[in-house]
Amino acid sequence: MSDPIRHDPPWRCAFCHMRTGTRLFRIPVCTICRDQLQDFVLVSVILTALLPSGFVSGTQFIVEEVLMFGALVLVKHRLPSIFERFTQHD
Repeated sequence: MSDPIRHDPPWRCAFCHMRTGTRLFRIPVCTICRDQLQDFVLVSVILTALLPSGFVSGTQFIVEEVLMFGALVLVKHRLPSIFERFTQHD
């Protein structure tokens, strides 16, 4: 009997280091980070549209972009571990 060969995805996500087989603009990203990056781009486009109208200042734009990137992309994988002890698995 031969053991089936297990193929792990070839790359690690640039943000969370999970194994992934997906690249976005040549950057390896997992599914969760890819979804969060899409949300980040959408909100960035909306903020950019508000910038010339005066609703958002330049400094506020930069601060919101940095905070949003940190919350959406970098922190996303850390939050589920907080609630892990409250989850049940079959």
